[in-house]
Amino acid sequence: MFEFEPDEYIFTKFAFFFKKRKKRREAQLEHAVNLNDIKPRLTIFARAITGGSIEIFEAEREGGYRNNNFFLPTRFYEFKTEAQNLSFYLFRVLYLSVQKNLNLNWNDNIEHDLEESQQKAKATSPTVLKALFAQFPITEKYHREFTAFYEAKATEKQAIDDTFMYGKWMRNDITNNTVAPLENFTDQVKKANKEQEKTILKSKAVEEIISVQVDQKQLEDAVLQHQFEKVETAEEFGGNFRDMDGDDDLEDHANALDEVSMKHTVRIDDTAHSVYQADFIENTTIAESSENESQGHYLTYDEWSYTDRSYKEGFCKVYPKTQLKTDVTFYKKTLNSNRSTLMGLRKMLTSVNNKYQQQRRQPQGEELDIDAITDLFIDAKSGHTPSDKIYLSKRKKEKDLSILLLLDISLSSDGYAAGNRVIDVEKQVSILFGEILNEFNIDFSIDCFYSKTRNNSSYLSLKGFDENWDTAKYKVGAIEPSGYTRIGAALRHSGALLDKRDTKNKWVILISDGKPNDYDKYEGKYGINDVKQALRELNERQINSYALAIEAQAKYYLPQMFGQNHYQILTNPVELLQSLVKLYEKIKHQS
Repeated sequence: MFEFEPDEYIFTKFAFFFKKRKKRREAQLEHAVNLNDIKPRLTIFARAITGGSIEIFEAEREGGYRNNNFFLPTRFYEFKTEAQNLSFYLFRVLYLSVQKNLNLNWNDNIEHDLEESQQKAKATSPTVLKALFAQFPITEKYHREFTAFYEAKATEKQAIDDTFMYGKWMRNDITNNTVAPLENFTDQVKKANKEQEKTILKSKAVEEIISVQVDQKQLEDAVLQHQFEKVETAEEFGGNFRDMDGDDDLEDHANALDEVSMKHTVRIDDTAHSVYQADFIENTTIAESSENESQGHYLTYDEWSYTDRSYKEGFCKVYPKTQLKTDVTFYKKTLNSNRSTLMGLRKMLTSVNNKYQQQRRQPQGEELDIDAITDLFIDAKSGHTPSDKIYLSKRKKEKDLSILLLLDISLSSDGYAAGNRVIDVEKQVSILFGEILNEFNIDFSIDCFYSKTRNNSSYLSLKGFDENWDTAKYKVGAIEPSGYTRIGAALRHSGALLDKRDTKNKWVILISDGKPNDYDKYEGKYGINDVKQALRELNERQINSYALAIEAQAKYYLPQMFGQNHYQILTNPVELLQSLVKLYEKIKHQS
């Protein structure tokens, strides 16, 4: 740690004082429009125009589009009225929609600087505007007003700055992956923090993340250094690794971090005591992990590459494991805390299971089967031996059913939704639903999964199909968040387990935050499309699937993977259980 000189300290304090005052003044402007307030409506608007699954994110400044992502200014207050500033956002969404449909964007591997990207956007604006005015005539009026405004602001010293109107060109996804494979990382799976983060700060807008792998040798050999380039600002990554001590000094560097570019990040497994939170998108540049030697029993599964539209054969290694640790206290506490809920569910499911279905042409029963009686007389008259199966019987129809409950216990389950810890909700629901399924003698299994790269996907069995629930029920409470979320591999292994069941009606019910990710390449479109393909594989083998999420952000991912009517987003155990019961009723009617 170094000390500031008095004059440097005074300068820093004054600089940050005026900076904060400017931010407060901007926030108090009554005519300002905040992107977050209108994002849901703009998203629906953009999707309706383009026909694509558009997502809207905050831009670092003027923004643009990349793939199915629109970047817009965080706040806009250039014009005098709120209506005018709102019309700016509408204009930009329409402009970007047309620009996207014309496919005007960088499609190369080259990193273009900001000025070049702005110039390219300006140069191609006549083409975009011509198509824009033809499709949406109202935008011509907006464009005239905006152009007049920016022309009026220009001076002899300051040229017209209309970059907010036309944005900048950004890079689309490219099919060839030139990122070197991940190496020199430990195979230790990251565990949940026993100690919650003390400090969480929200970063400024991030448009692209490039994840840089840690070179363990360089980290070990690193010497103490500091580049005195700026006053209390954090440097953008320059290829040198500093010691990662995990200290919670985030608040001390809050002002510096406000200036830092989040473009380059490093993935590590060290425990974090503070969080600098950034929303970033699918274009995270992450390498695949290289092949490594594996110890212990594992199974290999293919993974789907949507860019090549082909499988990477034997790409993922899944390690089947059995949970041995138990937590009797958690089981008992769950039952004691949810007795009324459990009683209500038991009544609902009893009603479902006690529904009788008429069985026709039975040898005995409560009523005569008119059709069978008619056939009996016809057979007797024609000289044939009549059948004695002439009764209707209201007997319960046996259901040919297997259910696999698949829990995502990755580190994201260590978070909270509506005040409930996600992993605790998953465990409580598993115990209560397991109690019900066991009472009604349903063939079921409860499994969970987490991962650390394609070389290490763990699949943990809490209750196997043929395992006694009285033993397995104590295992559920002992699981804890760990690792990452490679959903595709887990779904494929679940399908392989269900293939072995001698039942006709098979279901995988996934409880997850719905966001595929891993330490290596499994982000965004790549992960989403692999999960979609894994679900198609299950469907082809007549294995049904459904997803339940305990995280609000899942609404951006689940529809893309599971489709409409095949998922629900919930936040507490009661809602989740009620949803499971309704799903169970649906399953019973289908079987």
